[in-house]
Amino acid sequence: MEEQQIELRCTLELLARPKNMAVEALKKILNNLEENGKKLTVSDVTYSDPKEAGNDFYSAFSTFKIKSDVQSLFSFVLDYAPSSTEVLATKDVKISAADFQAVLNDISGRLNQMDHDIKLFSSQNLILTRQNEELKKKLGEGK
Repeated sequence: MEEQQIELRCTLELLARPKNMAVEALKKILNNLEENGKKLTVSDVTYSDPKEAGNDFYSAFSTFKIKSDVQSLFSFVLDYAPSSTEVLATKDVKISAADFQAVLNDISGRLNQMDHDIKLFSSQNLILTRQNEELKKKLGEGK
């Protein structure tokens, strides 16, 4: 099956510090998109000026076009979670059962990994909170 190309306009946002790293981080991300083995073509890239977001962090965003096949675009969206995605150029999208299955399995695998990580971090947080309370009690008793 010939892979259909779909073109999207996306916006990526991030927080960074110091100020000059906000746009530099976005540039690094977008430069790496085409270099990391994925079949993504990036064009028409613009960057915002960093804005102070508080606590010495700065917010910046980049808007760009990205073109690829369905599976690579799904992967991109899952990897980078753009804050905005607009489909620019495609007609009807046709995808083989095998490609659709691969996309669904990728999504399912990532969701399962996130669920695992959340449960792990929640457990670690609970343990650290309990240990912190025990230390507070011990320090309070020593007075």
